[in-house]
Amino acid sequence: MKILFKNAKILNLDIKEGIINGNVVVENDTISKITTSAINEDFDLVIDVKGNLLMPGFVDTHCHSPMTVLRGICDDAPLDEWLYENVIPCENKLTSEDVYWAEKLAILEYLKAGITCIEEGYFKNESIVKALKECNFRARVGFGPTTKTSNVDNFTLLKNEKAIIEESNLIKSVCFVHSIYTINEKEILECVDYTAKNNIPRSIHLSETLNEVGDCTVKHNGKTPVQYLEDLGFFDRQTLCYHCVHMDKDDLQILADYNVSVSTCPSSNIKLASGIAPIYAMQNKGINITIGTDGVASNNSLDMFKEMFLVATLSKVSIYDASVVSAREVLKMATLNGAKALGFDVGEIKVGKKADIILININQPHYYPQVNLLSHLVYAGKSGDVYLTMVNGKILYENGKFHIGEDENKIYEQINKIRERITKKWTYKTHWQVNLK
Repeated sequence: MKILFKNAKILNLDIKEGIINGNVVVENDTISKITTSAINEDFDLVIDVKGNLLMPGFVDTHCHSPMTVLRGICDDAPLDEWLYENVIPCENKLTSEDVYWAEKLAILEYLKAGITCIEEGYFKNESIVKALKECNFRARVGFGPTTKTSNVDNFTLLKNEKAIIEESNLIKSVCFVHSIYTINEKEILECVDYTAKNNIPRSIHLSETLNEVGDCTVKHNGKTPVQYLEDLGFFDRQTLCYHCVHMDKDDLQILADYNVSVSTCPSSNIKLASGIAPIYAMQNKGINITIGTDGVASNNSLDMFKEMFLVATLSKVSIYDASVVSAREVLKMATLNGAKALGFDVGEIKVGKKADIILININQPHYYPQVNLLSHLVYAGKSGDVYLTMVNGKILYENGKFHIGEDENKIYEQINKIRERITKKWTYKTHWQVNLK
């Protein structure tokens, strides 16, 4: 398949202007040509972008996609109440088929918002991988010990779970160690050993809350979660850490020394009152910062535009300096930095890169005057501005229609049935309703 995108404004963060006017050719799954002049060739499909924006798809580096079925399950509640009294009881009722349909719902939302690649961390991976493959979606899928118990030893679990994730051009694997407060030290060390022997990257929730940091320092002779994991050898290979909200300068130096990437998830962190990650301090340490949405149960949407706005603005207000963390830097976090962290050859519109491309309708009031599109994308852009999403050279979403081999109405119907079943005979209320006098 040979496709021409013509008359496009093309995002290029390597140049001062950030935008070039031109044409992009995609052959099969790869960007094969970028030119500012007309192309006189035969194409299977020609798409006139009409002066709108062509850019790389967003890379969402921290997701629990099947949590789409838990959207709004318990809002306005402290993290412990939200997780242990509401989320986990519902998750315990999810079947493999439930996870399959919930993953597909998330894929619809990702595509509509211009997200073309994710890092997935959940359970029942056979269902997740099946949904990803059927939809031709790109993901790095986490396997390993989670909050869910298993009837096999950890080494057997790792081997079995890794085998489920059949790697391809679209799917990679990562050892997902949920956290230091849900996985014991013996299992963490087993994961370190297994990944070292099998050349597998690692991911973990880290320093998300003050409680996590405080408990760790009490249990481990004053060591922070970062210092504790360093002693266990956790960072000695490619590692991605989620959240990283509560970190001191020594923690950040450790991450920098080991070339650890960070996935910041601002919507989730502020909704659960976990805090604001020290993004500017991370930048000063040269840490590769990426952006994640986290799960819908704590967000409650999969919208990179919202996350980009928050990364930029929360960074400014947290240190009372409006000049820090620019729109250009945030766009890089949402694209190229994420691709680097997950190990996929995407995140840029460049010859030889895989064709994960989105088109943004900038012929709208909130993009005028069209004098600083990088700023407009971060501070004014909306997920509804995306009108075409291509993954690996295939158009999966265009002008309100999905091309994933599944009727979206069937997905919606299945999700409603699942939600009704897992909450049946169980009354849940938002925190403010529980405490309403």
